[in-house]
Amino acid sequence: MTKRLYEENSYIKEFEAIVISCEKDEDYYNVVLNQTAFFPEGGGQKSDVGCLDDSKVVEVIAKDDHIIHKTTKPFEAESIVKGKVDFEVRYKRMQNHTAEHMVSGIVHSLYGYTNVGFHMSENSMRVDFDGELKKEDIEKVELLANKAVWENLDVSVLFPSAQEAEKIDYRSKLEILFGLRLVKIGDLDCCACCAPHVNKTGEVGLIKIIDFTPYKKGTRIEMVAGIDAFYDYTKINNENKKLMGALSAPRNALFDAVNHLSETIALLTREKNILSKELALYKLNLIAINNNAYAFGEGFSHDDLRYASNKFVEEGRDICVLFSKMESGEYSYVVNSNNIDVTPMVKTMNEAFSGRGGGKGSYAQGKISADEKMIEDYIKNALKEWK
Repeated sequence: MTKRLYEENSYIKEFEAIVISCEKDEDYYNVVLNQTAFFPEGGGQKSDVGCLDDSKVVEVIAKDDHIIHKTTKPFEAESIVKGKVDFEVRYKRMQNHTAEHMVSGIVHSLYGYTNVGFHMSENSMRVDFDGELKKEDIEKVELLANKAVWENLDVSVLFPSAQEAEKIDYRSKLEILFGLRLVKIGDLDCCACCAPHVNKTGEVGLIKIIDFTPYKKGTRIEMVAGIDAFYDYTKINNENKKLMGALSAPRNALFDAVNHLSETIALLTREKNILSKELALYKLNLIAINNNAYAFGEGFSHDDLRYASNKFVEEGRDICVLFSKMESGEYSYVVNSNNIDVTPMVKTMNEAFSGRGGGKGSYAQGKISADEKMIEDYIKNALKEWK
């Protein structure tokens, strides 16, 4: 059985231990010690990393009563090793995990919802609740959580007996009969947990819920805390400064500036589309075949071609076929007519040039891939059949 030093003191950075066993496991070695300050992966939190002597500890896993340290070098059984936890990584996870307990405790207290899922990534946390939370609920929870940070509440660890546990109101996802460990945060929350936590809520620094969405009839929130919250704010602040400079807008008016820019872009886009359609009508020089016609252009959209073909058909053309060369070298096309079913012609043209597209009745559009001369020779013959 490995003694878990981190359970009683989350701030142990270095320790000595005796090697119980060491076994080769693919690229690493599985090392079991008589005691450890390394937290193994569990409860939605990744394991600690660090080193044993001059060997890296890349992962720590709990298996039965033992804790396995995956190391890059082997160790002799019964040798004494010095362990060193990467405390920078450990501490930010302690901040995050304590923040999660605070938020989950407040949600449970206010709304009766249970935390049914928790995952801590490198830069944020995801927490799932089994009830619906609205925007105003999220804002209330976030404010109360940060007030608890400012109050600098004590965070303590309890190991109650079965009889003592019966008198304690605590949260737990599982029924724990033996080895119950509770993390108590002032009068705010008490929850069964195996992970390291900070000693005071003030050490969390800041809690920010950055998003929330409906999830499996409940609510999923994404949040940051501690040093992760600091880096998140720094990143957003730097991005805002760039936007302020690009838009020549003050800090508190970025949305208005972006909204105005969006409206301007939308207006210019509409004007561009109108001009593009008129340009297509002007630049597409029709070549008549009986009372049908075709033309080639470049850089026009299907909407441009449709607009122009509608005008040409309104002028009395039976069938109008317009092509526009694209940057890819393909040709987009529209086939428009005055109450004539063009689908047979389009189907045959697609087959001839490995095209794709289609339509219904008097209109069709698509793309084909071929040399312009080949397309022109084909369409001349096709239009001659329509007299």
